[in-house]
Amino acid sequence: MIRTREVLKNDLEKLCDFWNKQAVYDPLSTDLLNEKIFADPDYQSELALLTEEDGTILSFMMGIVRQNTTPRTGWIKLFATEKSHRRRGLATELLLRIEQNLRSQQVQRIQIIDSAPNYLQGGLDPFYTEAVAFVERRGYEKTGDTSNLRADLLSQDFDTSKDETAAAARGITIRRAQPGDKAALMRFLTEFFPPWVNEADTCFRWNPISVHIALMDREVVAFSAYDANNFNTGWFGPMGTHPHKQGLGVGGILLKRCLLDLKNQGHKTSIIPWVGPIPFYMHYANAYVDRVFWQYTKEMIK
Repeated sequence: MIRTREVLKNDLEKLCDFWNKQAVYDPLSTDLLNEKIFADPDYQSELALLTEEDGTILSFMMGIVRQNTTPRTGWIKLFATEKSHRRRGLATELLLRIEQNLRSQQVQRIQIIDSAPNYLQGGLDPFYTEAVAFVERRGYEKTGDTSNLRADLLSQDFDTSKDETAAAARGITIRRAQPGDKAALMRFLTEFFPPWVNEADTCFRWNPISVHIALMDREVVAFSAYDANNFNTGWFGPMGTHPHKQGLGVGGILLKRCLLDLKNQGHKTSIIPWVGPIPFYMHYANAYVDRVFWQYTKEMIK
């Protein structure tokens, strides 16, 4: 008998096995799957659903609503269907239920996958061709694209000592963030990069703290982070520089400090996700495009 129900924590191991068989380009550990589902600060149990038959998972989908979005936005954050059960309406049923719930929460727009913070990828990988067809048939329109870069860590040493000495001569201090820096960093992010407040906050949970900062006159003017999302996968970012302090070279230094940390963790490569300035990362980290993602949106009819 086929039934649909909410995902439970004791489903994680079985759900992870199911996920890895379907989402072959995005394998997850149970810890990472837990991070994506139950550890998401906006998790709602009624938006994380699976369909099963005799205890075997056939389809899974998770929705999310991010707070303080304009227009009010929800996401289909994760979804997958067992290959032999595709095109049988299972995913459609889950989608309709989640869309109805999102509509009841006054969501005006739904996007696919790119549910920052705590996101898996910056959109839908078109290599999942059946997933692309699925969302397009259900009214989602392609609105953009983005890419992940990958940097080889083993072939680079990321030494920044000379550059940091030169920066110090210009009154710029660059170092790993300390617990006492959190308030100043949050003020900086709230003013210039508000979408990254939650991700940077996550970095203060780790030892060592996975944020490096640049300061002028004791004020944060730039930052760079890693392990803010998809923990312990070599995931870099976010990073940003004060609009009036760009061009001083601090971004390249901060990037290299983070990549050196990831290298020392034992990672051979680093993923630089959802990239805007490709030339910057190619110049400072010899990074190249690794994956491309399509971004989809549906405007909800009131």
